Amino acid sequence: MTDTAATAFGGAALADPRWLADRLADSRRAWASNDNRVAGTLWWYGTSSALLAAPVTDLLATGTAPDPRLGSLTCTVRPDGSVDTVRAGATVRGPGPLAAGLRESLGAIIGALAEPAGPSAGSLWAIAADSLANRALDAGTALGSATAGSALAAMLADLIGPPMPRPRFVDVGARGPAPAAADATPAVGSRRLVRRSSCCLIYLAPAVAAPGDAEAAERAKCVSCPRQRPEIRSARLAALLG
Repeated sequence: MTDTAATAFGGAALADPRWLADRLADSRRAWASNDNRVAGTLWWYGTSSALLAAPVTDLLATGTAPDPRLGSLTCTVRPDGSVDTVRAGATVRGPGPLAAGLRESLGAIIGALAEPAGPSAGSLWAIAADSLANRALDAGTALGSATAGSALAAMLADLIGPPMPRPRFVDVGARGPAPAAADATPAVGSRRLVRRSSCCLIYLAPAVAAPGDAEAAERAKCVSCPRQRPEIRSARLAALLG
C-alpha cells in the first residue's frame, strides 16, 4: 500500500481505470488473493458502503444530502484500498437529485471496475443495492423507524432505475425470517434486515479461509449470505434475536 491511504484525493479517481488497478492490487494483497473477481468484489463491498452511508443518513434525517457526484467528493482509502472517508463539497435536496447523482457516480465506477476486476457489472450493481439498503436501514433504525429506512432505500433504487436492483427485506421474528414489504411496519418483537441479493465473496479469500477448507469457508460467509442453503441462512438470521 502506498501513502495514498493518508492522502485525500478527488472522487473522479474512483472511475479512473489506472487508479482502480492500483487499488485492486492493494485488495489482492490484503486478502491474499490473486483472483481479481474476489479482490474487486471485496473492494466494492467496502467502497459502496462508504459512499452511500452519509447521503442516505443525512437525507433521512434532514431532507438534504451530500452531493454524491464524483466531482464533488474528496476521499481517503483504507490499507486494503477501499474507500474510507468521504467528504462532499456541495449538497443536494430531496431524493430525486440524490438518486440522479448516485446513478451517475455508481454507473461511472462500476463501468470502470467491471472489466479489470473480473466481477460482472450486474453483480456490482447488486452489491450497491445491498449497501444502499443496509445503510438506509441503519439510518432509519437509529432514528426510530426501520420502515422509514427500508422505504427510503426502495424509493431511491426505483429512482436510480435499472440496472440497480430493488432492495429486498425480511422481518426476523420468533418464527424465523419472513419477506417484508419495504414500506410495511415490522411486527412487534421482530427485526428488519436486508435480504441480500449479492455476495461479497469473502469466503473465497485465502486470508479468511484456506483454499479447500470447506468448513472455514462456510463459517466465513455473512449471516445473510445468499450463497448459503436457505435453512442455514434462516437459522442464522433467527439466532440474531437470541
